[in-house]
Amino acid sequence: MAQITVLAKSTGKAGTKAEGDPVAAYPDGFTAGRYEDIRVWMLQGNAEADFPDQFYTLDIPGMPLETAVRILGPLVRPAVEGDPEFEAPDIEDRYVRLGPYRWQFGVADKLPGQIKARLRRDRFLVIEPYDQQLIDTINAYILDRSGLDVLITDTPIDP
Repeated sequence: MAQITVLAKSTGKAGTKAEGDPVAAYPDGFTAGRYEDIRVWMLQGNAEADFPDQFYTLDIPGMPLETAVRILGPLVRPAVEGDPEFEAPDIEDRYVRLGPYRWQFGVADKLPGQIKARLRRDRFLVIEPYDQQLIDTINAYILDRSGLDVLITDTPIDP
């Protein structure tokens, strides 16, 4: 299982971090900090109303951690002749950066109403492998949003 922490609030400035932007990915069994996961916050005896609401947590059973880490990386494409990056001496630098993340959760603009309400209310979302309707919904809008190639059920591949 992968656990992905995403922002719960937009910064409000154009071109900066938005609600649903990924922050970090953790393996199954990782205990998040109390400011990252409301479940940890509550287990430590804190009041739900006092939770700082900086992050949401997405638990995705069946997603390898390698995939979660990969989708948090920048969206890139291989450089072609004519791109300044094409002339880079190191082959690993021959990519054109297209965006800060390969994947964004799009809470405000793409997440369907009842799922958005559940995430904002509970501050976490468990995306179970048997919940095919939820998986299909999220996969559809992720692909629709930016033409990304990462689905919740994907396995790692090279950029």
